[in-house]
Amino acid sequence: MKKVLLIGGSYFAGRVFVMLASRQDYQITVMNRGRYSMSSYPNTTDVVCDRHDIEKMKTLKLEPEYDAIIDFCAYEPGDIRDIFENIPCSFKRYIYLSTADVAARSSNVRNEFTPLLGTAGDGTVDDYLFKKMLLEKELVTCAEKREGTEVVILRPSFIYGPYNYAPRETFYIQRIYQGQPIPHPVNATGKFSMVYVKDVAIACMLCVEKEEAANQIFVLAGEEVMDYDSFLNVLKEIADRPFTVQNMTVEEVEAQGIPLPFPLRIEEDEIFSGKRITEMLGLTYSNFKDSMKITYDGLRNVYIRD
Repeated sequence: MKKVLLIGGSYFAGRVFVMLASRQDYQITVMNRGRYSMSSYPNTTDVVCDRHDIEKMKTLKLEPEYDAIIDFCAYEPGDIRDIFENIPCSFKRYIYLSTADVAARSSNVRNEFTPLLGTAGDGTVDDYLFKKMLLEKELVTCAEKREGTEVVILRPSFIYGPYNYAPRETFYIQRIYQGQPIPHPVNATGKFSMVYVKDVAIACMLCVEKEEAANQIFVLAGEEVMDYDSFLNVLKEIADRPFTVQNMTVEEVEAQGIPLPFPLRIEEDEIFSGKRITEMLGLTYSNFKDSMKITYDGLRNVYIRD
């Protein structure tokens, strides 16, 4: 039985990980602030602790040893260092959920070997992304000081699926169920990669189980490259009710401040290759249309107005 300590892990990707792994040969401890309990799932225990409460963390009653820590919620420099220095248990592997956008923009499809972002001081790097990049480096540094500790960095592209709290696909599904028109930028040239939340959870499991994952970086991105037209076509195929499309230009979208979730222009492309984890660990990505249908149906009880 694999013993795993989750840091965070009750909102979205971590929640789906628990749902899947708890039905398999896993013993899971979830350490978070206690807003959502995961203890109803088999072989899963909640430990209530804010990761920034160092003194409380030192006193936690944890398993003596874990096969892996999976960190879903490190956002500030020092977050990973604090776990390494204060968590009262040993662990073999530390798996960190970063983001594919730590790779600098390129005219090519970005992957694990694309150079990283520049510095935040140059005014071109988002603060969130810069901190994620710093945390990747912090993880490597911490592991080097702790003999025998392996690291894995996962860099997902846009994650979609049930329980998503980010207004991406949910922006559209909510509008469909509430009878509001779908704004569609007809001249948008931006393209983007997405990854189903279940695939992210399975990737985490593979990185716990597979020796080949040790000290590796993996981008997580489905095979289909999307744009606003293809995304809208999928919505039309999976929706259980008609909806109105409001065709607009990119300029009109921006002038009206409509918060569309994906890149509008080609220079903002978010295209990534997730092939490396497929080739090394055997991850198979879900079909976008099928998994979007599951996502759409899963939100029915949230937004339905019948």
